[in-house]
Amino acid sequence: MNSYPESPEVLSGLGEKVTHGLARSVRLAADDLRTYRNWNPTWVAEASERGLANWIHDRLWAHLTSLLDGHPGVTLSHGEPTREVIVGVGYRLRVKRHREDGQVSSYATQTALEFFAQGVQDTFPGMEEVRLVAGYEWEADSREIGEAVLSLRDGQDNVVWLVPLPDVGQAGGTVQPVRPTAPEPSLPSINVPAPEKHEATEDGSK
Repeated sequence: MNSYPESPEVLSGLGEKVTHGLARSVRLAADDLRTYRNWNPTWVAEASERGLANWIHDRLWAHLTSLLDGHPGVTLSHGEPTREVIVGVGYRLRVKRHREDGQVSSYATQTALEFFAQGVQDTFPGMEEVRLVAGYEWEADSREIGEAVLSLRDGQDNVVWLVPLPDVGQAGGTVQPVRPTAPEPSLPSINVPAPEKHEATEDGSK
């Protein structure tokens, strides 16, 4: 029976630069999709699920490349059709859309099966490499990109855990909430009438 690393350990191992870069890339790709939909909603509506997924993946990878390329300890591997983010010697990630149940789609090639199966690697005996799937939750009904997520699985369909990825603001370096909070109600304004002024009479009385 395999022993799996817990999500806090994995997030710490990846580091804030990588986890925030993954989350930011998802947010930027979601902005791109909104721009695409505003520009030509008919094209987005008529796009096949695979075609739209490939378009989003290209935008997501473009943002990942911009944010993480050249960062120490991070290697971006772009060998069509497989794209991977390698962090150090212990983590290998692929980027995919997640359904509500955490499942992802992939052709059952030998390399894909080997990637999804956790365990000791034949290439590097004695060195365990954790393989992860980063990406986003797909809101199928509205065809919108949801929150950024990271999942670990042992086999394509066996999801061990799935966690949201926190984003970081461009200014200040503080983590932004994933979902907006409800605005606080504004205080009522009260108009207080000014006191009446009484004119003085001829004898000086008021």
